[in-house]
Amino acid sequence: MLGIPTHLAPRVNAWSTVRAFHAAAIGSLAAAAIVLLLYRLAEPDVHVVGAVLALLPMLGMIAVHVQFGTWRSAVAFLVVGGVCAWWFAVVVQREVPAGWVASYLLSLAIIPLVLVGGAGAVAGRVALWSIGGFLVGRAATSIAIAQEGGPVHPLILAWATLAFVIALVLFTSRNSARSERVQPELLRSAREEHVSAYRAGVEAEAAAILHDTVLNHLGAIALAPDGPMDPQLARTVEADVAMLIGKEWLSAGAPSARPEADVAVQAFERMVDDHRAHGLDVAVTGDPSALARLDQAAMTAVLRAVGQCLANVRKHAGTDAAEVSVFDDGVACTVMVVDDGRGFDESATSPDRMGLRGSVRERIGRVGGEVQVWSSPGSGTSVMMSVPYGAVTGTVQVIRADGSEADR
Repeated sequence: MLGIPTHLAPRVNAWSTVRAFHAAAIGSLAAAAIVLLLYRLAEPDVHVVGAVLALLPMLGMIAVHVQFGTWRSAVAFLVVGGVCAWWFAVVVQREVPAGWVASYLLSLAIIPLVLVGGAGAVAGRVALWSIGGFLVGRAATSIAIAQEGGPVHPLILAWATLAFVIALVLFTSRNSARSERVQPELLRSAREEHVSAYRAGVEAEAAAILHDTVLNHLGAIALAPDGPMDPQLARTVEADVAMLIGKEWLSAGAPSARPEADVAVQAFERMVDDHRAHGLDVAVTGDPSALARLDQAAMTAVLRAVGQCLANVRKHAGTDAAEVSVFDDGVACTVMVVDDGRGFDESATSPDRMGLRGSVRERIGRVGGEVQVWSSPGSGTSVMMSVPYGAVTGTVQVIRADGSEADR
């Protein structure tokens, strides 16, 4: 997470600070009312109802200011709050003889004025509004004290609150300024990382497609007998060349778009028919329409991976038959390609053989799926590919499936 964008950070921080101040202001009024009631219980002869009533208009104006949050509502809050603070101070001077209790109560009445926060658009204005609120509250209580002829109270808690507000505003402003310097570098690094990941995905898919088309066609042509090219091979080469030239495999598309059921089944059947045309007896079981529940990129990746598995059977398994099974368990689409050929030891496969690794494992991995292979010499091969529905797809989306030859 890179946090709030730099151009919004000062306003968002100031807004958050003001909202916290409003909550603290309500807490201060509640604390003043509770202290008055507790004092009333300890001293039954005092009359504190007037002081408690003086807090109610201030509480109502906090709600109004929270609702509108404009400079007009802030001014109205200071006006009403100043009158309420004067009223509150008059009652406290008359009914609360204990100096430290009176000082504490008067501070609690001034603190909401300190925490008014103004319109909260800029951190510096928050501090100015807090200073203005303190001056209004201090003036109101001083007038009340002068009227009642009592001693002047130091109001330490109110002073401490003002100092805290100013320190907090300075701290948040400094952090915002620092983020304005640091965050662009973080955003640039994140963008470069995203571009690198995208480029790596494109390169991996390009390598897989090159392996599935050009390299395999060159091998087929080299092994073909003298004379005209096989018509099926010629059509496959022509289609693949058109696809590569048109850059169809780089089509962005919509990752969440799902193909129609008929389109998915037809693409699956075309891929299977291509391999049947090359002499492979492919038996299909299960429900191929489950492929339509995948998004476009995932469906294409599965079809290409299945095509690569069938190409491996034709070229390496020493058998002319394979079975393709498609399952839908409600969570993922699972496709299995099974043959009873000679099998192989995957750990002994040369690292430069891209078929199973690049065209199956990595391709399915880029669309959020996984591949399992069961094989050993003399026991055939089973390849299971499972892609969850709604999985995060890779950076390259391919919309054409081919069944061309390739090596494992």
